[in-house]
Amino acid sequence: MHLKKYTNEDFDLLESWITDAELLFQFAGTAWKFPMTLRQMMDYQSQFPERQFYLAYDAQNEPFAFGEIIINDKNTPRLGRLLIGKQDSRGRGLGVKFIQLLIEECNQRLAPDIIYLYVFENNHPAVRCYEKAGFISDKENRVIFSYEDTEHVALVMKYTVSA
Repeated sequence: MHLKKYTNEDFDLLESWITDAELLFQFAGTAWKFPMTLRQMMDYQSQFPERQFYLAYDAQNEPFAFGEIIINDKNTPRLGRLLIGKQDSRGRGLGVKFIQLLIEECNQRLAPDIIYLYVFENNHPAVRCYEKAGFISDKENRVIFSYEDTEHVALVMKYTVSA
């Protein structure tokens, strides 16, 4: 398995994985609107050039996941926009392997002490996946997102990098 930096030529693949507005919100928060467009992606990348999108590939060199490494003000990375692409690929342990690849990439690029991610508290499969990858919930912090007149609570999870 390996990572490859996302390019705009990969957009059709990503678009095929985003099947409805609910999934898009679950995966991307309020950053993008359904249906996804290449213009939205390009505008986002122009606005945040320091952020990097990645695709993960399996042993057969087939893409199976999309994610982002976000560098914040303290040079502490946060993983975001995490998605196992095809519905039938979810729940098979690929998410843990994908997160491990992103952790390795963070370590190589940034050598951080801590890596963060946000996950909606009601997304139990994702929470379990991140826990299996070594993330723990930061019980003191939450992020609130408003979507369709409803507030959604996201857990802040952190991974402490071993010295």
